Amino acid sequence: MNSFNNTDHPIKWRYLVFIFILLAMFGYLLSGLVNLQLKSSEEYAEKSESRRTKTITLRGKRGSIIDSESVTLAEDELIYNVTFYKDASQNTRAEYASFTSSIIETIDIIEKNGGTIAVDFVIARDEETGEWAFAFGSGVSDSVLQKREKQWRSNLYLTSTTKYETAEQCITALKKRYRLVTSEEEAAAIAKEEEGSTQVDTYLVDEETMLKVMAIYSEMQMNVFNSQPIVIAKNVKYETVIEVETRSMVLSGMEISVGTQRVYPRSTLAAQVIGYIGAIPSQSTWETLRAKGYSYSDTIGRDGIESSMEDWLTQNSSLRQGSRVVERDNYSKIVRELSYTEPQDGNTVKLTLNASYQQQAERAIADNVSNTRDKQETLMVSDSWLETNKTDIANRDWEKYPMELAEHGCMIVLDMQDRVLAMANYPTYDLNALVAGGTEAVTILSDERNLLLNYGIHARGTPGSIFKMVTAYGALNEGELTVTERITDNGYYTKYNSDLSTAPKCWIGKNYRYKHQNQTIVEGLSNSCNYFFYELGSRLGEDRLYRYASLFGLTSKTGIDLLGEVRSVVGSQNTLYDPTKPVNEANQDTSLPIIVYNAIKKHLKNCGASRGLEYDDERLSTCAKRLMDMAVNYDESYWLDNMRTILMEELNMTKEMVYLQAVIGDTYNYMNDIKWGGGQTILTAIGQSVTTVTPIAVARYVAALANGGYVYNVSIIDSIISPEGEVLSQREPTLITQLENADLYLPYIKQGMKRVVDESGTASKYFSGWEYLDQICAKTGTAQVTAIDLENNGWFVCFAPYENPEIAIAVFIPHGYSGGETSLAAKEFVDWYMKQKDLRTTDYTLPVGNSIAP
Repeated sequence: MNSFNNTDHPIKWRYLVFIFILLAMFGYLLSGLVNLQLKSSEEYAEKSESRRTKTITLRGKRGSIIDSESVTLAEDELIYNVTFYKDASQNTRAEYASFTSSIIETIDIIEKNGGTIAVDFVIARDEETGEWAFAFGSGVSDSVLQKREKQWRSNLYLTSTTKYETAEQCITALKKRYRLVTSEEEAAAIAKEEEGSTQVDTYLVDEETMLKVMAIYSEMQMNVFNSQPIVIAKNVKYETVIEVETRSMVLSGMEISVGTQRVYPRSTLAAQVIGYIGAIPSQSTWETLRAKGYSYSDTIGRDGIESSMEDWLTQNSSLRQGSRVVERDNYSKIVRELSYTEPQDGNTVKLTLNASYQQQAERAIADNVSNTRDKQETLMVSDSWLETNKTDIANRDWEKYPMELAEHGCMIVLDMQDRVLAMANYPTYDLNALVAGGTEAVTILSDERNLLLNYGIHARGTPGSIFKMVTAYGALNEGELTVTERITDNGYYTKYNSDLSTAPKCWIGKNYRYKHQNQTIVEGLSNSCNYFFYELGSRLGEDRLYRYASLFGLTSKTGIDLLGEVRSVVGSQNTLYDPTKPVNEANQDTSLPIIVYNAIKKHLKNCGASRGLEYDDERLSTCAKRLMDMAVNYDESYWLDNMRTILMEELNMTKEMVYLQAVIGDTYNYMNDIKWGGGQTILTAIGQSVTTVTPIAVARYVAALANGGYVYNVSIIDSIISPEGEVLSQREPTLITQLENADLYLPYIKQGMKRVVDESGTASKYFSGWEYLDQICAKTGTAQVTAIDLENNGWFVCFAPYENPEIAIAVFIPHGYSGGETSLAAKEFVDWYMKQKDLRTTDYTLPVGNSIAP
């Protein structure tokens, strides 16, 4: 019997149909996958290639600089910049043509709206020959220029010394690369050369536009591996922003970005203190900053507070940078933002300096320099002055040494804890003009008066009589002088020099010497009697005089937060020549040792040559150093025997030679120039000899006289404040020295300084009838520079008020004629200060009823 059941057939057929359909579906999907992998691979690869993920570094604002009353002295303001970006892989002729078209059009938009291109090209026409020439900078060494050229050639792929040796060859190659032509003939030649290949546009431009296009490409290539856009135009007008944004789809690589611009709202105020920002100046600086996250194109503080507080102010360090992760298309346009990290602003630096004080100080020092200059120019043509100085005038080589009159000045005001309230320089300059660049910046930088120099910390001058308070305090504290002892000016001081033609004497004329009789320390200071202080200097001696200068802070830096402060130098043997250090200006305190060293070498070389002997430089150097060291370490009575021994040992001189006066005489005289003696000590006691001091050190010294003998590190930074307003660092005065017995002896010194400005003092004619005469203690200083008195350095120091001093002032005018003339700035400032003080202390209580009666 057949067991097959006909009723099962439809079910089986349905299963077969289902399986068939299922297989068909899998087949379709498989064919689609093959199509995706094989047929569409080029399309998807092209899309992938056209989308590049890039990280754009973001920076906030540089921190502000404010004064003690929160007046803004420097800040960043937001501006619009035009930026350009080209990926390193975009190097086809078609891509270059697209970017060049974009650059040319963008340049036109920027310039028609009054903007300028912010980058320059390193090749330009030579002004004399008209030929193309490289211009990698000026004022730097050949090695630096070579390094710059090598880096540029490497980044622009122009390293072949055969194909691209000259600037003209480089120009030709870049024109071809960037699709630029400057004539119809060039365009036709390129078209013929590329005949048979895909035609790509070229762009006919003038030479000026060509160089701008090349400059933009060059700047991009120098930064290409940073994957960051470059700024091609800064602070553009809103019309430029609108037009570039409107045409952004066709301007390949171009974008508008928000940037910052450094602004100095008070323009010239405290310019040398605040400083300025600029490009990274050297490769070594760049290496240091790169480790902190800086880019080579970042700006940094280049001077003043901007430089010394760079780490606090900067927005460029990796700790404060933000970022945008974006996708760019094949036109280098951003099509999508993937992530955003907000950048942090730099911190605010608050100064101890007060803008009102600074403004008044700058006005006062400018007036003083101008008045002094006018007086000098009047005197130098007067019959009396010409007659008095006729011998010196006749003997001077005026072509080689022209007259130097007052043209600079510095005035520093400190409080009683050595905080800077004002640091005024004259002349000053416009910080905004310098940062902006252009012709105004060139004028500032090329000014022969060196406008960027901060005379308060960068200049030293012989102090003259303002040093006498050091000598006075040292003599009193060491018991070498009592407050009642009297010393009479006996004319020439002959203890160390009996030759009256060269022996030192006081500045006062013989017929007026009676005014300097029987002087106590008070009269000695008010009269500024040199003889008085010669005697005190002799009693103290070299070592103790130097030690008291050190206690007042005159042999060390002040610790102020400004770069480049030079150290004051006070006369002593080690100042004149320190045998423990190498003989060069970098190690010695003065230039005298290197002058003596070279003079001895030259003399000994000539002595040998005259006898047919030749000494190599190494032997001469060793011999000269031994002679100089011996001169310092031995008494003069032992010099001759030691000199002869050294000459025979080092130069193999014969016994006959070393006994010749022609050999020994000049050598002896040279050595004597670096040997300290009592004559040098007494000159140091009156602020002469090799002593030179900075205005900032002098101001601190005067503050110590006023505050009871306390010497602090000078501070100009009050605090550091975060962008959120948190005080990150509060600076407090640091005490360095407290003078012993200051309460016993400083009152007498103050009395002497108070009498400097009254009817008997050296500055009496400048303060006669002044309203605040009884509120000031002062000292003048006139330091001789040349035989012409008009070229003397002028110093004036003071503090006020007399009973409870609040401010200490130091004024320095190089070639300022006299200390009395230099007093005008301090007088003007103290007058203003006391009037402001009177206003602050005036009782303005309203009448009963809280209204003003009619």
